[in-house]
Amino acid sequence: MSNYEHYQSTVEQVYRAIMRKVTKPWHIEYLPSMENSQQALRLVSPKGTICQRLTLPTSSAQQCWPNQSDVSQQITEFVVRGAARLAPLRQSAFRNNFPYWLENCIQQLHSLCDVKEKLLDVVSNVRFPYPSQVNIEGNFLPCWVWNEDQGYMAVSVVDRRTGRFSGLRHVESGQLIEQERWLGAQVIDSVEESIDTIEHYVNELIQAQKKVDFDEPTLADAISNPCAATLSPVASVALTLAVVAGFFITFKWLLGF
Repeated sequence: MSNYEHYQSTVEQVYRAIMRKVTKPWHIEYLPSMENSQQALRLVSPKGTICQRLTLPTSSAQQCWPNQSDVSQQITEFVVRGAARLAPLRQSAFRNNFPYWLENCIQQLHSLCDVKEKLLDVVSNVRFPYPSQVNIEGNFLPCWVWNEDQGYMAVSVVDRRTGRFSGLRHVESGQLIEQERWLGAQVIDSVEESIDTIEHYVNELIQAQKKVDFDEPTLADAISNPCAATLSPVASVALTLAVVAGFFITFKWLLGF
């Protein structure tokens, strides 16, 4: 089996394994309306995990993603398909891209099409998406390939350092590296390693979403509701000294000193 065939086999097995684990259907939740007729929304799993975040013109959001409706199965399959094709690759640019894939890949598609029917057509094409490299001004850059239309490929370059998506652009198909040759030269992780990689980044995503930043309470908060307030060590010592000093001043006053 060639390295390319090993990659294809790994991707297929990883995809099936992850699809069995994904809780569905996801549903759509709107966030409070933004300025400039923009609507922020998120696709949420039955377990409460935010699986994708989008910010769209209000009209597009309402047409493509009605609030509180279920997310199409094709969307879930698209996200998992991309993750399965990403996981066996060890290149740092694609590893850095993993968190953005898990939360922002659908946002990229809205630069390609903004009509629900067209969007579903794009995500239903099992040939896409796939990671690759594209020749931009003589430099081969890591990218995602989203779609093909009349010989032109819709791609988003991935920043090597941060893993962030760049804006979507259309390039000639000849600008993409030959996929079989490129993958044949890569170090490809096993099925188990690839599944572990996806689960690692998903767990990181879940933990990040669970974090809640609490403001440091004031002394007044601690006095009025001591059970609910958590002070820093310095503030705690200051409060203790203030209470002790107040006690002795009151005690001396009562004794007439």
